Amino acid sequence: MSGGSGLHGYVKEIIMKKSLLALAVLLAAGVATATSSNAAVTTGVGVTTTTQSNAASSGVGTALSSQYATSNASATGAAAATGGSSGPVSFGAAAATGTAKTSGTISSLAATTGNGAATGSAAATGAAGSFANAAYSAGSVGGGASGGATSLTNNAVTTSAGPGGGTAYFGSTVGTTSGYTASAVSLTNSMGANAGSYTNANSVGNATGSNSAVGNAGWISNGGLTSGAAGSLANAY
Repeated sequence: MSGGSGLHGYVKEIIMKKSLLALAVLLAAGVATATSSNAAVTTGVGVTTTTQSNAASSGVGTALSSQYATSNASATGAAAATGGSSGPVSFGAAAATGTAKTSGTISSLAATTGNGAATGSAAATGAAGSFANAAYSAGSVGGGASGGATSLTNNAVTTSAGPGGGTAYFGSTVGTTSGYTASAVSLTNSMGANAGSYTNANSVGNATGSNSAVGNAGWISNGGLTSGAAGSLANAY
């Protein structure tokens, strides 16, 4: 009996040790965590200007062609993300923002007297783009924010004045500003879970100018073309 009791106790002790070992392995596996975050930004701009002047006169006369063009483009972008997890607490946040702006200014003058002839043209173009995104993943939470904006401007005019005298003038500035903002945030703990996101995007164009024509003179314009677009997206869980 005593030998049987000893064997029974020995077997029971081995089973308990193996059970404790298995429990320890399970507990060790339960504390593993993983987090990741990333952010990326792309921006680009381009501008061109062109002017051309021609003037001629024969006999008695004068001719003047004066042209001016300037173009501007800019783009900004920023993105950031973070995340972490420890025990029952997991959190993360991401944000993206950017702008794209273009403008073109032109001034064109053609003037003559007598037998003079003048013609000229001015053009200003610009392009800008901004794109940004960020994302996070931490424990049981995740999310991301992204956005993009573009802006294009093409402002062009031609003025002419012929024999007999005349003056034509055209001047204008056009442009577009586009922008975006997006953000996401997540938090979970023993008290519960919370997540939120925000987005905003806009594109605004503007134009100013003046023109006149007297005598044998006139102007032709493309109307000052300018446009833009913007969008943003965010999600969190």
